[in-house]
Amino acid sequence: MRIHLLLAFASNLLMAAVSLAILPGRVAIHFALGGLPNGWAPAWLNALLFAGMAAILLPLFLLSARLVFAFPDRWINLPNKAHWLVPGRRLAAAALIARHLEAFGAALYLFLLAVQALVIRANLDEPIRLNETLFLSALGLFIGFNAVWVVRFYRSFRVPKDATGSAIPVDRERMP
Repeated sequence: MRIHLLLAFASNLLMAAVSLAILPGRVAIHFALGGLPNGWAPAWLNALLFAGMAAILLPLFLLSARLVFAFPDRWINLPNKAHWLVPGRRLAAAALIARHLEAFGAALYLFLLAVQALVIRANLDEPIRLNETLFLSALGLFIGFNAVWVVRFYRSFRVPKDATGSAIPVDRERMP
């Protein structure tokens, strides 16, 4: 998943550079209902906003899984944490969190890429107008992904079964 996250991140940076190269000096950066522009800025600021947002988010997606475990266990909210936070399973839990955050990050970057493309297209059209149908479609896909992502995240932290089909017991004496 990390490669997908990094490719989607790089695509956002490339799209920001392309927008700077092809857009006029002043561009619409905010749109009201109906897709009509109601906020304007220099093209360089538009590119900087998209690139900056992508750059700020990347460390969060790459480092958050490790940072979670820097906090006391009582502050960590994780399904079945009694099972996953024992010393022998913390690395596996961190790896699961990292995988899920990388997938979420890649999806968010793809959504931002779609928004960037729609903003560029809107600014190249005459009159300037955001395609709301495509925007709402992209938003709907992203919201749908989020719903599936939450279910998969929760399910990945179920207590695994042993060979007999019973849940693996938690060694409460080893719990932090």
